Amino acid sequence: MRLPLFMLLLALPLAANGLDDLRAALAKLPGGDPVKATLEHSFWRQIVDDKKPTITQGKVSAHVEDGPQGLRVTWARPALQQAAKELAVQEREPEHPTPTRTALKNLDPLETAEALNHAEALLRDLSLAQLQEERSEAWQGRPARLLVLKLDPILPPGQRKYLKELKVDAKLWVGPDGLPLAFTTAVALKGSRMFITFEAGNTQERLFARVGGRLVVTRNTTEDRTAGLGASNQTKKITTLTVL
Repeated sequence: MRLPLFMLLLALPLAANGLDDLRAALAKLPGGDPVKATLEHSFWRQIVDDKKPTITQGKVSAHVEDGPQGLRVTWARPALQQAAKELAVQEREPEHPTPTRTALKNLDPLETAEALNHAEALLRDLSLAQLQEERSEAWQGRPARLLVLKLDPILPPGQRKYLKELKVDAKLWVGPDGLPLAFTTAVALKGSRMFITFEAGNTQERLFARVGGRLVVTRNTTEDRTAGLGASNQTKKITTLTVL
């Protein structure tokens, strides 16, 4: 018996695209291999209120290990001593900056663990992504495929109702081994609440490397900005992991 042509077409496998291939490659990374690295984190923050800018910046470093025993982070003693001194001064002078203490607080242990073993976290980020364009485009001189993605962030109804405009751009470069080299996102939003308008934005760039069965974020750069009520806030954070 001959089957109708449309039934034969339904039986054929759908052609995979670059995004499907990337998801499959990430799912195959076993993770779990012990890894050691040096971590460096820096931040820069500018707050402008009444046209008066206030700038704060700080930097810290640590030694990190991840393996069967879990995550271990070792802070240098001078950094901890400096953070304690900053707090002591701030208790007497509330306006005194605490750059080292702020830099230490910026580093979330869960985010550090994910940076050292990032395949699962990246799969979550890509779970609702849609591929808009795919083409050959080198990344920093290395051969790669560029995936231009559409992302639609899931926001609580209580937040989304105040938004008037939300735009998200995402690009991901994939190397010849099928694993990501870099992922950039840019978010811009405008909204209003109680007759007060506001604007905000975020850009992020993550660079990756395969270490054994892990996908490691070797450099994560984020920049946040907000503006409203005559004031603005801009923060840039850079975290690098150098595998030992």
